[in-house]
Amino acid sequence: MIHVCSLDLIANSIQKTGAQYLVSIINKDMMPETPHNIAPENHLKLSFNDIAIPTQGFVNAQSSDIEQLITFLDHWGQQAPILFHCWAGVSRSTAGAYIAANHVKGAGAEQELADGLRQAAPFASPNRLVISLADDYLKRDGQMIKAIDNIGRGSFTHGGKPFQMPL
Repeated sequence: MIHVCSLDLIANSIQKTGAQYLVSIINKDMMPETPHNIAPENHLKLSFNDIAIPTQGFVNAQSSDIEQLITFLDHWGQQAPILFHCWAGVSRSTAGAYIAANHVKGAGAEQELADGLRQAAPFASPNRLVISLADDYLKRDGQMIKAIDNIGRGSFTHGGKPFQMPL
């Protein structure tokens, strides 16, 4: 029920998955309009750059972004498929999907979910800053970031392929 794709595959992925919830994690100037088949209240728009450490001159992910994501996930409540996207479907969106899966499964599933992510998407390289912020927000005592570090960086790709996050 948690799906991931790149910006250019949103419409196709919504059609294929039946997603009724959408999380856009992308630079502000690339933010898509809400698709006609997604209710506006079911589209979360998070705008920050894909950087792994806070960097001057860039829009850094903040704990408030994670708070918005968790609040949105509570609104979602697993009622229907949810789709995460970023520019390439590799870093920010895979981080979002991993956070969503951890929110659903709860503490103790961090490594299992990271391993499932790696199996489903060999190219996934979840944004480490986003994962670190979520780890703090969800009070996982470093287990989420440790699990992502354990699976390592994904294989090189010019853009990820759509996939479903295992739960």
